[in-house]
Amino acid sequence: MVLKASIFSLLWMSVINAQTEINFSYEMKYGDGKQVTPLTQDTTDYSYFENLLDINTYYGDKIYIYSQLEYSNPPVYGNNRTSIDSILNTFYIEYSSDRYNIKLGDLYELYGRGLGFYTLQEQAIDYDNSIKGFALNYSLKNNLVFSSVIGRGDYAYRSNAAFRQTDYQINNYIILGSVDYESNSLGYLQFFYLKQTTYLNYDFIKELRGDGSKIGNELAGRTVITDFLSSEGDNDTLFIENINLNWNNYLGPIEVYIDKAWINYEKIYGDKVFGSRFYTSIYTELFETGITYEYKNYHTPYLIKSISNPPIVYREGTSILASRNSHSMNFGNELGHQIDLNRNLFHNLNLKANIS
Repeated sequence: MVLKASIFSLLWMSVINAQTEINFSYEMKYGDGKQVTPLTQDTTDYSYFENLLDINTYYGDKIYIYSQLEYSNPPVYGNNRTSIDSILNTFYIEYSSDRYNIKLGDLYELYGRGLGFYTLQEQAIDYDNSIKGFALNYSLKNNLVFSSVIGRGDYAYRSNAAFRQTDYQINNYIILGSVDYESNSLGYLQFFYLKQTTYLNYDFIKELRGDGSKIGNELAGRTVITDFLSSEGDNDTLFIENINLNWNNYLGPIEVYIDKAWINYEKIYGDKVFGSRFYTSIYTELFETGITYEYKNYHTPYLIKSISNPPIVYREGTSILASRNSHSMNFGNELGHQIDLNRNLFHNLNLKANIS
C-alpha cells in the first residue's frame, strides 16, 4: 500500500465549574494514494479520512465518564462511520468510593497477564474485544478485594490480516468472579473463575471450515459434521470454563510472576476438551544489568480465542527492513522462551540484547 498520510492531533481542556471538568482529545488521519488488493494483488486508488474525538468527563472526585466518537469516511481499517447511530465508538461511566468501584458500559479489563481475560482497544488496527456490561470491585480490607464482571460482546475479526474490514463475528456472554489478596510475606495472589458462552452462526462455521486455517482444516476433516454442514442450518453454542491462578512476589533481589489457566472448552460441533495456558517471568539485576526471563506454554488447540490476550514472549522487531522475518504468533498452541538484557552505559547510551 502506497499512501500519502497525514495525522493531526489536538488536545485541549475545558473546565465548566468547580465540580465538573471535561478534557477533549482530537485526532485526524488523512491519506491519499493506492492500495494492493490482498486476494487479487490488483492496485487500486484508495484514500481515507478518519476522525477520533475522546471526551473525558469528571464530576467531582467519584464519577468519571469516557466516550469516544469516530467519524470515518472511510477509516484506515474497518467500516465507515458516518451515521448518527454509528459514531459513538466507546462509552462507559465509572463510580469510585473508598471501598467500591463500579463501571457500566464498554469494559476494558485486565486480570493477571491476560491469559484468561484481557479486553482492550487498538484503534490503529481496528481491534476491539470489549464487553458491554457491569464491573464491580469491592475492598473488604486493604489487602482483600472481590471483583466481578458480567456482560456480553460482539467480537469481530479478520480471516486474513490484510483485509480492511472484518469478515468474522462471534457473540460472547461472560460471568467472572475474582478474589485478590496481598501481604508482605505471600506477595500478590489472584484467583478468578470465568464462565464464557460463545454463539456461532451457521454462516460463520461454514466459512471457517473452508478458510484454510488450522481450525478450519480440523473442521473439514471431521466426518461427524460433513453431512450436517451440507444443509442450511444450525448454529452452535460453545461453553467455556476458565480457572486462573496468578502470583507475584519478591524473593530477595528476584521478582517472580507465575500465571496459570486451566480451561475446559468445547470444539465446534464437538466434545468438551481440556487445555491450559502457563506463563512465568523472572527478573533480577546483576552487575547493573536488568535480566528478564519469560516462558510460555499455551495449549488450547481449536479454541476460538476472543477475550484473552496473553503475553507473546517474543520481541517484535520495529525495523521495516526486517519485517519479513516476523513471527506469526499461535496463542492456541505454542511454547516459547525469552531472555532480555538491558543496561545503561554512560548516561546517554542504552544496551539491549534479546534471545527468543
